[in-house]
Amino acid sequence: MDSRAKRHRLAGAAAVVAVGGYVAWRPRMLTWGATPTEVTEVLPGDDQAPGARSQWTRAVTIEATPEQVWPWLVQMGIRRAGFYTHDRVERLLFRARYVEGRHSATRIHPELQDVKPGDWIYMGGGAYAPVTEVEPNRHLVTFETFVLRPLPGNRTRLIVRYRGNGFLQPAVHAIAPDASPPVRLIGFVVRHLPGGDLLARGFDFFIADPLHHYMDIGMLEGIRKRAERAALQAHTGVTTTTPPSTSLQA
Repeated sequence: MDSRAKRHRLAGAAAVVAVGGYVAWRPRMLTWGATPTEVTEVLPGDDQAPGARSQWTRAVTIEATPEQVWPWLVQMGIRRAGFYTHDRVERLLFRARYVEGRHSATRIHPELQDVKPGDWIYMGGGAYAPVTEVEPNRHLVTFETFVLRPLPGNRTRLIVRYRGNGFLQPAVHAIAPDASPPVRLIGFVVRHLPGGDLLARGFDFFIADPLHHYMDIGMLEGIRKRAERAALQAHTGVTTTTPPSTSLQA
């Protein structure tokens, strides 16, 4: 066996191991932080995607009341407060800008609090997500479903669920007419290329889903840290500086 063939076999074996490991880990990825009950229960917005191919549920406990968490949720979006996650990635992928410039918001913005059904949240890349349900301090249904549940000790359980048909294909159909030419070109290719739907599913399974997991965890942690910091400030009256991202350098 020559060295080239050996390298090819080793690369193939490594790929099989990597794919197998990802497939084994994937169920945990899709239910990060959530209890079995939270994963299986019906949440607001589930009925809006009855034939969904994909569903995942993630959750986090926050040391703040639902009333203190809610304002951070309703101001989310590109050109708004951001998503409190990995801003560098959003800037790289979507040239994202936020109400505070190059990083997600570090405070509540009163001018961004009036969100109602029928509004649209800009997601970047020319795509928008509709706001379909708003129950203040309880749940918000838009690009994902956000559910707030009060816990003893002035705490909140934040449950986030995505339910739909992946990312690439829905994003393609959500591209606005005034999107940039490269974005419109990608949409055209996915919609008209033979096998484009299968290609989009594969892209979602192996690339978009892990990337979304990375961004979603960043968002949950970003919301938690901001809400807890604001709640502590409200309780003690001591103001601290909030770093501008999840990890918290943008």
